[in-house]
Amino acid sequence: MQHPAPLNQEAFLSETKASSSLFVAIALGASIGLLVPALIVGGLLIGLREPQVAEAAMQQEMEAKLDVLGSSLPELLWNLDTVAAREVVAAVMKSPDVVRVVVHDASQGAPFIEMEFPDRKKGRSLKGEREIFRGQARIGQLSVEVDDQLSTAALSRQRWLYAATVGGQLLASLALILALLNSRLMRPLRRLGGFANDLATGRFDAQLPPSSTDEIGQLGGHLDHMRKALQQQFDAQRALIERLRGMAETVPGVVYQLRLGRDGKYSFAYVSEAVKDYFQLSASRLGKDAERWFEQIAPADRAAVRESLQASARQLSPWQQEFRTYRADGSERWLYGNAIAQLEDGGSVLWHGFLTDISSQRRDALELLRYRNHLEELVEARTAELAEATKAAQAASLAKSAFLANMSHEIRTPMNAIIGLTYLAQSDSTDPTQQQRLQKVADAAEHLLSVINKVLDFSKIEAGKMQLTHAEFTIPQVLDGITSMLAQQANKKQLQMQVDIAPELATQVLLGDAQRITEVLLNFGGNAFKFTENGFVRFSARIERDLGTALQLRFEVQDSGIGINEEAQGRLFQDFEQADSSTTRRYGGTGLGLAICRRLAELMHGEVGVQSALGEGSCFWFTLRVDKSSAPAVPELPQAKRGQAARELLQQQFSGTRILLAEDNAVNQEVAVALLGSAGLQVDVAHDGQQALRMASEQDYGLVLMDVQMPLMDGLDATRAIRAMERQQGRPSTPILAMTANAFAEERQRCLDAGMNDHVAKPVVAEQLFATLHQWLSQRSKTRPA
Repeated sequence: MQHPAPLNQEAFLSETKASSSLFVAIALGASIGLLVPALIVGGLLIGLREPQVAEAAMQQEMEAKLDVLGSSLPELLWNLDTVAAREVVAAVMKSPDVVRVVVHDASQGAPFIEMEFPDRKKGRSLKGEREIFRGQARIGQLSVEVDDQLSTAALSRQRWLYAATVGGQLLASLALILALLNSRLMRPLRRLGGFANDLATGRFDAQLPPSSTDEIGQLGGHLDHMRKALQQQFDAQRALIERLRGMAETVPGVVYQLRLGRDGKYSFAYVSEAVKDYFQLSASRLGKDAERWFEQIAPADRAAVRESLQASARQLSPWQQEFRTYRADGSERWLYGNAIAQLEDGGSVLWHGFLTDISSQRRDALELLRYRNHLEELVEARTAELAEATKAAQAASLAKSAFLANMSHEIRTPMNAIIGLTYLAQSDSTDPTQQQRLQKVADAAEHLLSVINKVLDFSKIEAGKMQLTHAEFTIPQVLDGITSMLAQQANKKQLQMQVDIAPELATQVLLGDAQRITEVLLNFGGNAFKFTENGFVRFSARIERDLGTALQLRFEVQDSGIGINEEAQGRLFQDFEQADSSTTRRYGGTGLGLAICRRLAELMHGEVGVQSALGEGSCFWFTLRVDKSSAPAVPELPQAKRGQAARELLQQQFSGTRILLAEDNAVNQEVAVALLGSAGLQVDVAHDGQQALRMASEQDYGLVLMDVQMPLMDGLDATRAIRAMERQQGRPSTPILAMTANAFAEERQRCLDAGMNDHVAKPVVAEQLFATLHQWLSQRSKTRPA
């Protein structure tokens, strides 16, 4: 180890001369600190406030001109008095900042009066427009364009005057401050600097000349005390180094300082005497020649040691390396080198570190490696077993999905005939007893269908296969469809069905899964009608929070029904839970409906809840997040249409419209034709896909109902062929709705990918079918006139 040495005097003086003058720095800093803030603050005041004032004045002046023209021109424009009107406009154009004045009559044809001075347009233009009224009637429009060049020039002159005034005052003050600063501060500091330089070069016997008793004089006294303290610390440090040298010789391992010079040669600045036990070399011999140390390293490790030292020197990163040497008896010995790299003046690198014997640790590591290899073999075997189990689980999952799809299709197909024929029998029957029995059949069938739908939805959610669409829709469309499907229940119980949509949502086009929103609201609405005997059911929608490109919506379904006690509310939305789970309960249900609503709301980044009290009705709500669409706003539907049954709307608006039904099942044909005919629609039937393609090419139908599974050509191929035919003939697209007993999202997506517009699941529920038909026939009527 080396003794600390005082700083080299010549290097210190050279660094002092090279440094910048403190007086110049203070002068420059004061100039910047006084002038720049003043100019910036003043510039900001003038640059921010005055342009606003000037712009406000221009705006006020332009409004005055508009007032003058607006009060003078109505009678002249009404009487088409061009001469007088031109004189009025010419009077306004005398203002040097007015660039252009244009007066239009109500027809918006050629300007009634137009005057313009293009050469006045030198800066930024400000335009103003105003409607011209005569009494309550709008008879024209006028616009005035003014230029801000004159205002800008006046503002620029004001800025230069401020800068010259403030700058001159501050420069005079600065000169006086710097003169006082030099005499009272800089000269005494230079004397103190010379004294500090003596201390830095190790001349602790230097004396400081007497000075004043101010703060600088006190600083000189403190420096003299520091000189004495430094002398004591220097002596104490020399003694400490001697003690550290003795300790380094007694610690386990080798303590060293290794230097790599700019010439690429290694040398030991210090190495403890313990090195003799490791390399059979004395510290004195290594201090003279470090290459002897490399010669003691095992030949297989020498290159790695040199490369790691070079990498540590380049990056000045810690050096850590394991390598081997040999004992006097020739046995192998493992050493671990650890050091911190330090860049020295002149470009050399110095490592401070130690060497330790890790031979026993290496033996332990080899033993652990053998154990690890054995464990890896066990892990590989277990991984293979898990892979087989995973394949089996995936196969079971696929089998479950196939089973659910087949079960859905096999159950829904006969259910379509049951529900459809029951609906038709009710429509034809006049016997009250028969009507009552048929209603019980319809209620039981719809209940069974609801149970099937909920079980399938729940299984899809549990399997993580529930996928949300991201399509355009509007809130009125969703609520109109719901009220149309529930209108029959409302009429049956003579309940008022109300719809309350926030005005800002009435025409807003949104992006989201309208089908899942409808599913939640239908569940809430169905429960509301089930538990309400008199009064009302109200559907409402509003914006809870505007997120910029998205909206947080809140839907509520409120009723005047029996209400729910507080204890039951806590478990309503849990899986397989109901408000009344007793064996004597009056109302049926699986306990899945509200649980599915909760899961769907969570998938749409929202939540569900209820507010209720026994005998006071209930309010079920849920929130969700939807994106805003860039599509233009849609016109708001007339209020009278909401709450009407979908079949009534079809009869009123689209009676006589011809549609094509592609269905190979005779019973399904009978049901569909009768349902569509009851709504006033004319139906042509195709028995397979090829016949549907031929009929669609010969007749321009208002809509096509396409079964998916048909002989010769299925519904997907028939749809693709129809779309290709429409493109080839340049015909507008006819709405094509899929009809299938497969209710899974994959089937719906296949239909959409084939070119279909929507999906109607079997068994067909009459009001849902009518609502879907009304939606697409309405959209078609907007794009193609009858």
